[in-house]
Amino acid sequence: MSYKENGYLLLENFFTETDLQAIEKVLYEFHEKWMVDNVSSFEKGVLNSHSLTSGNYLDIEEKTALFQFISQQSIQEIIDAIYTDKPVFLNTQLFFDPKDNSQKNYWHRDIQYTGLSVEEQKQAIKHQDVVHFRIPMKAELGIELIPKTHREWDLPHEFDVRNSLNNSKPNDDLERGKTIQLNRGDLLVFSANMIHRGIYGKDRFSFDVIFCNNIPEIKRFIDQSNYPSEEILKKLKNKELFRS
Repeated sequence: MSYKENGYLLLENFFTETDLQAIEKVLYEFHEKWMVDNVSSFEKGVLNSHSLTSGNYLDIEEKTALFQFISQQSIQEIIDAIYTDKPVFLNTQLFFDPKDNSQKNYWHRDIQYTGLSVEEQKQAIKHQDVVHFRIPMKAELGIELIPKTHREWDLPHEFDVRNSLNNSKPNDDLERGKTIQLNRGDLLVFSANMIHRGIYGKDRFSFDVIFCNNIPEIKRFIDQSNYPSEEILKKLKNKELFRS
């Protein structure tokens, strides 16, 4: 299966237990502190956090562990296989279940939240590449996506569902949707351009590492506080990921 053709790549048992244990404690440390400070957001339905490598939740050793994981050679090899240019690190996220287990998920393209018009979005997906590397810490129901829509625009009904038009709702089922279930150790690489939605349940806890083209249109979203300090950078492989 080709990532460039379909917009996603599932690599089962990609990470070893040693790989995951190197970051698992750090992820939960961040999450516990984030939850304390974001109770109201969680109660309102927020289901992800971001920017694990900035701020004061983690110390320098913990941030170093995350950056060493992100810059490991096995991930670099996947990056080299899916990008034709030299991408850079964008950010990190954690995905978890909403507090209300009846909360509905929603179809979306990440690009719809960037302030671009519909026509601008149609053009942008042809050359912009924001890519998620999703790493589940436990077995989960995964995500549902529509293959090839990282480069192709919505069918009319899909557009209506994604945008709540013509009596459609963002959680309506879509005929072309493909569910990708994930297990601990798997790696799901997918384009943020494509139509997709998370599937809640099973107390999901997934770590996303996000990369992007080294171009001004996307680099404006980079927060340098998420990048490694010079002290940390010296300890990393594949340093070019952090030279935007």
